[in-house]
Amino acid sequence: MRLLSPRIMISIVLVLTFLSSCAHFPAAQRENDIQQIIQKANDNFYLDKRIWYQDIAAEVEGDQLILTGEAFFSQPLKGLERRLKRAGYDYEIVDRISYLPEDFPQDRRYAIVTASAVMGRYKPVEVKEEGTEMLYGEPVRLIRDSGPYYQVQSTTGYLGYVPKASLRPVDLTEWNQYHLGKQAVFGRNIELENGQSIRMGTRLPYLEDGTLLLADGQELTLSEANYRIVDPALNPIRKQIIESGKQYLGLPYVWGGRSADGVDCSGFVMQSFLLNDIYLPRDTDEMANVGRIIGLPGWTDALLPGDLLFFTGYRRLVTHVAIYMGDDRVIHSLGKGVQIESLNPEHPEYSKRLTETFIFAKRIFE
Repeated sequence: MRLLSPRIMISIVLVLTFLSSCAHFPAAQRENDIQQIIQKANDNFYLDKRIWYQDIAAEVEGDQLILTGEAFFSQPLKGLERRLKRAGYDYEIVDRISYLPEDFPQDRRYAIVTASAVMGRYKPVEVKEEGTEMLYGEPVRLIRDSGPYYQVQSTTGYLGYVPKASLRPVDLTEWNQYHLGKQAVFGRNIELENGQSIRMGTRLPYLEDGTLLLADGQELTLSEANYRIVDPALNPIRKQIIESGKQYLGLPYVWGGRSADGVDCSGFVMQSFLLNDIYLPRDTDEMANVGRIIGLPGWTDALLPGDLLFFTGYRRLVTHVAIYMGDDRVIHSLGKGVQIESLNPEHPEYSKRLTETFIFAKRIFE
């Protein structure tokens, strides 16, 4: 038997090595493409990571694509699945994502700030990565338990880690007390007899006859000379905004429109407020950063007419906005034009689509 020469042997080894590397190239390219698609979805869905974020990762296992990581909403999964299919990757999607907020004991998913002021930081360490400061009595939503810290979402929407000692966890019923009814707004710094400092700008629930609800759940009678009282429910602008919005009923949906010829969703909201001398940003995602959070999925008890409801889509966090009318009804421009729909399945104007895509509500004025 004739032996192959060393030169031929080396050539064969090189060819086999090349073919082997080529066999792995498509798989590596596929993994790289998928990761790029997912990273783009992470970056594009949440335009402001100070308020919301998404950190999804993926791993291919046979004909399945296993998704892990963290996110606030499941809606972007449908958009991600569509992007992958358009790129030629038709996998079965397995959702192993951890969705925020976390579950908390005794359903205490909310908290009241008990410190005079506390800084929310983007990371749970004592470093200079400040987000926003939260004041005494401010209600916040708990996002996760992180050792000596809670990650919270403030009423402005900003996320931040704060020491647990600066918060009092509460359930939804007690949390509502800090959103509903009259508010005492402090226009100067004062010191209470118990040593608690109240900073200018602090808001506390007003319980009538000079009685306030403190952050620890106790009540205190304090002279009204120390604060002013606001009652959002009595503001006449709320009714005026709804009446302004009704003037647009029946107009067609026109992308970019804000005239009597037709309006898009944000153009409609902008004009309804503008007719009452309130100027809002032009686009929906910009409007979503104005005001304070007053409603979330499963929590709409504090909504008043004139508050704004925001809805999500498959590509971006905020894709639609509507004006709350009261009694679970909204007025907005979508599809066939300006119309009234409801989030209550017992109403004839019920919209399942709106109910399923509602993500938060904001109060623009008191």
